[in-house]
Amino acid sequence: TDIEFEHLMIEIAAQRWVMVERFLLSYFCFREGYASKLGKPDWQMAREHCPRSNSVITTKHAELEPLVPLASIIGELKRYQRDGELSRQSVRRIIHCLLQFAVISKAEKQRLKTLGLSDAMPADWYHSIDKNPNARFLAAHIDL
Repeated sequence: TDIEFEHLMIEIAAQRWVMVERFLLSYFCFREGYASKLGKPDWQMAREHCPRSNSVITTKHAELEPLVPLASIIGELKRYQRDGELSRQSVRRIIHCLLQFAVISKAEKQRLKTLGLSDAMPADWYHSIDKNPNARFLAAHIDL
């Protein structure tokens, strides 16, 4: 986890935002203990252990979906950097609060897309103080 966090910090410091997403995914797996025997991120383990939508019966035909799209998390990091408030502590806090995944059905994934929420949070989320990570799923009526 510490190594992945250092990778994140290096990419953030270099403002290589495209690469940050890659390390967010790995960081999540290591933080939650979803690693293979070879020490690599294990997305199947994540799919089996992450919270599930009430409509998911089996994970075979389900999607592993971030509660907050990774682009929105990166946007928060950029905003803090722009405002001169980005520190190791703020990066850890943002990632701890916003980087969560859930397993949803393909129909629910399509509902997010139809609502324009496949890669974005509801518009009011960006201006809110509390940044509820469940706002997108609430808007799409996805119950975990």
